[in-house]
Amino acid sequence: MSRIETREHAAEFLFQIGFRDDPVSEQLDLFREHVLIRKAEEAGYTLENIEEFKASQPVIIDDEPYFLDIVYGVINNRNELDEKFVPFLKRWKLERLPMTDRIILEIAVYEILSVDEIPTSVSINEAVKLAKKFGTASSSSYINGILSNFVKSL
Repeated sequence: MSRIETREHAAEFLFQIGFRDDPVSEQLDLFREHVLIRKAEEAGYTLENIEEFKASQPVIIDDEPYFLDIVYGVINNRNELDEKFVPFLKRWKLERLPMTDRIILEIAVYEILSVDEIPTSVSINEAVKLAKKFGTASSSSYINGILSNFVKSL
């Protein structure tokens, strides 16, 4: 799995926890099961023979350490991450920002500030890709602008 897929999983999971009150550990188990079922379906398995697929998949989420780093990094630092990009929201308040855009911004800002081995330009580019996949028609250019201005301020 590529880092973009890991980021996609992180974005999906962070979106999920926005709607559920279960403990994060329980939600992680549910999310892993969801990913497993999706992978099995993509590989041509059905629910009837999913146990066979499960046995052949020792790892459900590839690069899980990175996935968990992003997930817990965002969860544990959400307010601080939001404070970093909020000054660059043009004509928007954080509360009105679409949840998917907010999550993508949080992931990118976390990577820029905390993951040294990923160049800033890669974090921004990957955030734009996530916005194209999960956001609105204008999300990608908006997120690119916010992150570019944030990086200039560092």
